[in-house]
Amino acid sequence: MPAKFRANPIYQALKKSDKYSLTPWQERAIESDPTSPTLVIAGAGSGKTELMAVRVLWLVANGYCRPDEVLGLTFTRKAAASLEEQVRRGLSALRSSGLVTIPDGEPTVLTYH
Repeated sequence: MPAKFRANPIYQALKKSDKYSLTPWQERAIESDPTSPTLVIAGAGSGKTELMAVRVLWLVANGYCRPDEVLGLTFTRKAAASLEEQVRRGLSALRSSGLVTIPDGEPTVLTYH
């Protein structure tokens, strides 16, 4: 099933501004094949958590999964809290946008330890 929504508009909706946009690398990572694993290697403070949040929103918006089928894993409690907050805020924005029907449910976000 081809994607109906691109990553950049979802990211801009999350930011509530069209002045922000993804880099081509970020966009490719978010829109990569939803049936295959994707490895993202980046340094501290480079936006990995935000990229993961937009990837989840892109997957849900395009019907590749439901929110309650998502398991987000990070290394720190701070990153887990940030990821959970960004995804929940994004799902709320998508639900209220009227552009797409988002099923009920919330993702599970945990740390490795």
